[in-house]
Amino acid sequence: MNLSRLTLIPVLGMALATGILTAPPARAQLQEDAQTLNSRALTSMEAGKWEEALTMLTRCNELYGKNALTLFGPQFGVTLYRKGICELKLKRWDDAAKSFEECYRKYVNKGEQVDGGGNLYNKRALLQWGNAAQGAENWEEAIRMFKKFLEERDKTRDKFDPGSYYINLSICHFKLNKIPEGIEHLETSIKNKLRFGTPDAGIVAAFQAMVAAVVEKRDEKSLLTFIEKNRSEIIIEPFEMEIYSRLYLKLAGDAIGADMEASAIALYQLVPSTDVMIEDLKSRLARLGSRAGMKELTRTLVKKNLEASRDNLETQRREGDPNEVIQLGATAFIHEKHGNTRGAFAAYEQLELFFPKAKKREDNLYNLVRTSSVIGEVMSTEQYGSRFLKAYPDSKHVPAVRRMMLTSLFYEGEYETCITVAVEMLPKLSEGSKEHDICLHVLGGSYYYTGQYDKAQPLLDQHVEKYPKSQFEQAALYFQASNISRLQFWTKAAKLLDAFFEKHPDPAKNIYYSFGLFDRANCHYAENENAPALEKLNRLEEEFPNVEILDMAFNLKGNVLQSDKNREEAENYYKKALELAERRENRVVAGESLFYLVGLLGEKTVGKEPNPRVKDAVPYADKFWKEHGTDSPYKTQVAVSQVHALNAVDRGEEALNRLRDVIAEMAVNPDSRGLEEAINSYTDVYLEKHSVEELKEHYYNFPKIGGQNKAALALLRIAIIGVAEGELKKAGEDKTKKDKAEALISVLFKELKNDFDVKVLSNYILVRTGDFLREKTSAPRQALPYYDEALSRQDLSFRFAALFGRASVLAGGSKEEKSKAIEDLKRVLADSQDKGEKERALYGIVQANMSSADYDAAEASAKQYLSKEGGQSYTRFAPEVGFALAKSYHERGQINDALANYVRVWNTYKGLIKISAPAMQAWMELSWQRNSPGGGADNNKADRQGAYESGWTYIDQTRRFVDKMSDEEKKMWQQIEALVTEYEASSDVKSMAKLKEEAAKKK
Repeated sequence: MNLSRLTLIPVLGMALATGILTAPPARAQLQEDAQTLNSRALTSMEAGKWEEALTMLTRCNELYGKNALTLFGPQFGVTLYRKGICELKLKRWDDAAKSFEECYRKYVNKGEQVDGGGNLYNKRALLQWGNAAQGAENWEEAIRMFKKFLEERDKTRDKFDPGSYYINLSICHFKLNKIPEGIEHLETSIKNKLRFGTPDAGIVAAFQAMVAAVVEKRDEKSLLTFIEKNRSEIIIEPFEMEIYSRLYLKLAGDAIGADMEASAIALYQLVPSTDVMIEDLKSRLARLGSRAGMKELTRTLVKKNLEASRDNLETQRREGDPNEVIQLGATAFIHEKHGNTRGAFAAYEQLELFFPKAKKREDNLYNLVRTSSVIGEVMSTEQYGSRFLKAYPDSKHVPAVRRMMLTSLFYEGEYETCITVAVEMLPKLSEGSKEHDICLHVLGGSYYYTGQYDKAQPLLDQHVEKYPKSQFEQAALYFQASNISRLQFWTKAAKLLDAFFEKHPDPAKNIYYSFGLFDRANCHYAENENAPALEKLNRLEEEFPNVEILDMAFNLKGNVLQSDKNREEAENYYKKALELAERRENRVVAGESLFYLVGLLGEKTVGKEPNPRVKDAVPYADKFWKEHGTDSPYKTQVAVSQVHALNAVDRGEEALNRLRDVIAEMAVNPDSRGLEEAINSYTDVYLEKHSVEELKEHYYNFPKIGGQNKAALALLRIAIIGVAEGELKKAGEDKTKKDKAEALISVLFKELKNDFDVKVLSNYILVRTGDFLREKTSAPRQALPYYDEALSRQDLSFRFAALFGRASVLAGGSKEEKSKAIEDLKRVLADSQDKGEKERALYGIVQANMSSADYDAAEASAKQYLSKEGGQSYTRFAPEVGFALAKSYHERGQINDALANYVRVWNTYKGLIKISAPAMQAWMELSWQRNSPGGGADNNKADRQGAYESGWTYIDQTRRFVDKMSDEEKKMWQQIEALVTEYEASSDVKSMAKLKEEAAKKK
């Protein structure tokens, strides 16, 4: 007999049901009958108490499951279905799958049994079974269950959510990397979004799975095609996007990680801006008014959720980390990865300008400095670098930022700024560090490029010494050598340049090779080595036809050829330099070329003959003034060089006026080069038609030079002094003319001393004035400020003359000042390229050492002077130095050495009385004091006899010079004569008369 049964009525969106099971057998306790347990479980499910509901449903299955078909029939499957729903909610996937499987397999309806209280969920259990398998990541089983459900369901009774169905089917295929199938199902859900009611959350979940699959398989084309095809369907309303925006940004990040930058950009473009999302949210909230929510098409607007999204976005924006920060950072990364550093810079700059509160601002700002440095945005590197150092003084990026600020400025030619930054930075850096390496290189290089060669040299030398493996090693070696050539230490520069070429011989790998050839040619030319200079310049012309210094090289080649008296070829190269410089719009070099052409063609004579082409210089002079007369640094030289040419075409007054105007113009700038030469040339031209007195009057009231132009006025004074000195030489024995010239010279020097501050005087005037005060007055120390000022300047002109002058004054001072004098002279000896200056300096060192009673040093310096090693041949002061060497031995009691050197001096330079006489006297007195008896194996004369005889012979041989001797020399000679007489009277000596008598007897 069949038991009567009651149907379970579905509720909770067709997933749950309420109803009464047929009363259980009497033995079952009332509170645990199937109907009661299902009813109570249903109540808990409706309240979301899934664990509580599951407990009751599990208990029901335990009590009645074995006999359920007998007791209740297929309708007991509802209990298993509900049990599976609870397990799904609790994410107990395997348990849920078993419950749904049992519901499907065990409680099958027969015929129309379902209508009479059968299992309503028999087929829908397949759908939920698929959901459980999907939750357990059993993708194949989930797909099979989903498809089986669609095949077996009753279309009129088994209702389901098609939007979610196709979304889940899509996700499972994506998880299996079956991208085409996944896309097919996702597109089905998207295209039927309104009809299916496909939830945005589901679309996003499926889209996330698709991106993961595409990234894993590197199938970027599928993703891009999908986005392009379905863009309008997958774009979510801005007010809803707040929930999903960070997920989209993460997906884009995953795409970047897979080198799928195009996909990343496409994904970023799906996220609306923060402002747009906020405005849309505000609009929806305004429409809601006071209502808690409302239905809108397929979705429900909930006021508190919209407010939460709005508040979250506003917090992100206020705190500086909205979505745009991530998007811009990624955009910068993509740009830079593909070589578009400028695009990356633009993105980082937007991050800094619009999102300065970003959590990653330190990294963003660092990258902004870095990219600006790479693309050469020097001012941006400086601006943002300074901002970084101020904001993050303890950052790990500080050293790199400092390096980039310097290197960026340096390679863009902002040398003055580099100097300002590096001077302050260098003392703070640890020697040996990369930062110290860079800073030292940049500072030395910046001084080099700004022409501050004296400041550059020690820094360049230090860098070469300390950082031989630096990334700047090649540049450092070149700068060091080239800088020394700019200081005009030609020999030293030549050695360094040769070493540079030896270390970096491949022009393809040496970017400074062509420049080095130019510098080396310059050294050859300066040392009168014209043949090798031409060889270097020929190589430069042939091997580097496009080098930027080729026009300068042509001018230098013209100089060399002109020096070789090859005037025709020199003119040709000056013209080539002019043509190339004009084509490259290098105005400075073009002006230089014109100057050389005017100078070459405008010479008054060629050899001893008048220059037949002097007039040919005029067109070049006219071209110079027309095209370069306003700003060329060669204005002075051209004004001077053109004088003879303009005179030849009856434009002499124009030449004089041009010189006068140039002088007046240059007088405004105290640093103008060539002003002295211009004034001297003007002086020569002016004196051709005017007297010295007229010149003096003219110079005291020179047109366009006011009283404030002290430097120019001083040069005009010195020009008059030069003329007066010329008059003094011409005066001969004419006392009146001599007195007049000397008086004028004295007055003018006093004016220079009293009326002009040393700061305004040129080096030439400083040295001239110093020399006058040192040589012509009773207070030579007055000259020191003039020499000191000349030596304190970057201008190296007259440097050695100033050193000689200062050393001469200091040598007469204290022992400390004598040491300073020696240091000055050593500078000349080390740095000068002129043999005469070097010889004079070494002689001065010998004198200063003797004056300081530093006889060991005097011996060393004297031997250095007299040495012939290395091809050295100093002879000008050899007598004085030989005498000093002998005296240095004498003063230290080294008698034998002293005697040997005294003999060498008086025997070699007998006719030079001022040296031979004191040498003879010292030798005679020292021999007399030693008093060796003589004899022996060599039968040497006794010391005293030898002293007498040599002295007597010296007097006898030099007596014929007495009338020509100066008073001082005559006095020295007479002292020896007296000494001979004194010795002759000694019993230890046999007189010359006696010796001659004995000699006669022997005959």
